[in-house]
Amino acid sequence: MASPAEQRLVIVYHADCIDGAACAWGVAKAHGIDKMKDKDSNATYIPYAHHDVEKAEEKIRAALGENAKVYFVDVAPTPKFLNELMTPDASGKPKAESIRVMDHHESAAKDLKGYTLPVVTGNQPKLEIQIEERRQSAALMVWQKMMPHEPIPAVLGMINKMDGDARGLLTPHDFAAAAMIDTRDISTPWKAFSALRGLASITFNEMAKRGRSMVRDQDRRIKRVLENSYIVPLPLLDGQPPQKVLMVNADVKQFGRHISARLIEAAKEQGADVSFAWFLQKNGTVTASIRTDGTPDASEIAANLRKTMGVTGGGHDGAGAIHFPSLFDFARHIQAAQAATGMEAANDAVNSPAKKYNPPPSIH
Repeated sequence: MASPAEQRLVIVYHADCIDGAACAWGVAKAHGIDKMKDKDSNATYIPYAHHDVEKAEEKIRAALGENAKVYFVDVAPTPKFLNELMTPDASGKPKAESIRVMDHHESAAKDLKGYTLPVVTGNQPKLEIQIEERRQSAALMVWQKMMPHEPIPAVLGMINKMDGDARGLLTPHDFAAAAMIDTRDISTPWKAFSALRGLASITFNEMAKRGRSMVRDQDRRIKRVLENSYIVPLPLLDGQPPQKVLMVNADVKQFGRHISARLIEAAKEQGADVSFAWFLQKNGTVTASIRTDGTPDASEIAANLRKTMGVTGGGHDGAGAIHFPSLFDFARHIQAAQAATGMEAANDAVNSPAKKYNPPPSIH
């Protein structure tokens, strides 16, 4: 039997996401390699970013092998790419020994619902798909399925509260602990694993104590961002008229978990039920994070815009994201929606916000 260091693993996880990083850590820990560096292990870690799917798929293809065990955690392959993975190579050999998908996004559940294996000649990998869209996070799911007898660290309970629209965060202590967790560097698997091992060694109360001052700083930054919000009407759902959308130029990952509730509050104050926080990625794509109170469903908005605007993305009922190929493409869709309803151009709206947002007193 191969030692942990000799096992060939391909671990594909949600990029730039503490839930995705914790999933990768859970898989590595279950195989006994979470403390190994790249040179010591036959594991390949592939961050999967929805704004750059092609790059991730290229890395996955390069890492495949007949004896490889492939894990998709906190992400799921598209049906088209999964068909590719399940199709044997030219000699009839499987491209991997096994493929296991463990995710919790509603969009993934819809995309892979009723998935059937392609009819092929040759051998296919063993396939296991586990998508539990009612789960708040994937990390807790991965830990419970792969290490059912291991005690669950407090940090995984916090990530379970934090993920998606952060609906699980209820108290000032919750938000403080989340702020402290979000300061940890997860830019590489090794940094993420080191950070998670450290977080797993401390209590919830200690995390909350360390995060109090961080929450106060996040509050100030969120207030400044929301002062420059503006309203755009967008056709969000099939067969329904355009709806008001509160727009802000911000990467939600940089403002703490309570920005979700603040975006929803600010939207409702301006007569909208949906908010988009958009920003330019390093590769030139534009990501728009969607936040609602569940009505309308953010995952349904993402699914409809994938069809009507040609974007990628998905999510849950209260939180989702879509990704435009370029800033030009993003501006084109926004301006077309405004022109159809007679609103001012996007730049004018940015410079003259529809209404200044005055947030309620902080509960922190």
